[in-house]
Amino acid sequence: MTKEQLNSSTKMKILLAPLLLAVSLPALAEVDPKIHKLCIEAKDYAGCVRAMKGEIVPSERTGVGNKCQSQFAYIGNGNCQRVGCKYGWWLTGRTSNNSIVAGKSNWKCKSVFRGGIYLSGSLILEEVAPVGSDENCPPIEPEIGWNSSCEKAPANWKEVEEAKKPKCDFKLEKYDCSYNNYLEANTGMKKWAELNPDMAEQERIRLHSVD
Repeated sequence: MTKEQLNSSTKMKILLAPLLLAVSLPALAEVDPKIHKLCIEAKDYAGCVRAMKGEIVPSERTGVGNKCQSQFAYIGNGNCQRVGCKYGWWLTGRTSNNSIVAGKSNWKCKSVFRGGIYLSGSLILEEVAPVGSDENCPPIEPEIGWNSSCEKAPANWKEVEEAKKPKCDFKLEKYDCSYNNYLEANTGMKKWAELNPDMAEQERIRLHSVD
């Protein structure tokens, strides 16, 4: 790039700066002060603001997941944010932990020794990512600030979920809950079902048959 082209590029940036500032100021002015405070430390400030306002919805998402990536906390609306640390001297440079993740999950910032002094870390939220799924966790949204639905689930959650599923009658268990298989194995019942189709259909429904 020649000197003339460089000067021209610099002048163009100078001319465009006021326009860009004018466009961005209204958007910033609309940010709720509480949201601004939560997102000010985020690397992806705009993404954080949209997530806090409930505007981020991952495309092609058929249902809300139940687990964020490692080191990410759930923030609602199907989104997670990376949990990071901001370090400063404990007397003057330390800020309070982000309220969304403070005291939740296993989020912690260890003190580090740098430049001859100990620095304390404060929890902050960084880039945004969509929530994922894990079949080993309850099929519900994680609570805000936590990594997954597993963390707040009761120890017997799997038994509870299993109990919600329809159960077939004990007579059909050895036929894999299939009413048709049951009738084939019991000729008397099959004949009765043929003579009484309406009643047989009601029996099929009552037994939670899979077919």
